[in-house]
Amino acid sequence: SVRTRCEKDIRESADGSWLQRPAKRVGFREHYYDEGASDADWMAAIDEIERQLRGLWTQRIFQRLLAVPGRIRELEELRRFTVGDVDVWVVLDVLVDDGRGGVVILDWKTGGHHDEAEISAQLGVYGLYATTELGIAADAIVAMHVNTRHDTESRHPVGAPEIALARAEIQESTARMRALLVDVEQNVADPSAYPTLELGSEDCRQCGFRGICGRR
Repeated sequence: SVRTRCEKDIRESADGSWLQRPAKRVGFREHYYDEGASDADWMAAIDEIERQLRGLWTQRIFQRLLAVPGRIRELEELRRFTVGDVDVWVVLDVLVDDGRGGVVILDWKTGGHHDEAEISAQLGVYGLYATTELGIAADAIVAMHVNTRHDTESRHPVGAPEIALARAEIQESTARMRALLVDVEQNVADPSAYPTLELGSEDCRQCGFRGICGRR
């Protein structure tokens, strides 16, 4: 069961055995940095995971997917496409034919808060993938964000303007990253070009890589 799996992951993280096979087992930041999460905290997290999974089976869109499994084209599959000379990797939660020549892109979220602008940007990249690699017309794409924690759903536009913006943001982001490299061809960077977060700031305290900076 999901509860058994969660308890196993927590146990292996707490006793450090995940370090024996870090690519196959789960290690939690709370244990690695000894952040003091209580047993009650872990049980509450498991309860929430179980609640969301149970709720998923009655969720309206999920029920529609179960009714038309033959229309599902992709399900959490790692895909690569290129924008200019840049490889872009995406994993769509669900890509399903709408039965009318178009597709519906579904993005499941489980957290308590998600930035709508970030979701729109992510769905725009998915739309770029669908037009570039699958040949789907921009006006034939519907993108849906479904939050299983709050049982809400919202539709996001993924037309030509959003897809063009996604392409431009990928190109601009790539240019910014390459500008920090001392050797673009070999992908060599100078660490001093990447200033560390302010010590003691909230971003620093929440960073999962702060141990690399000696900030355990």
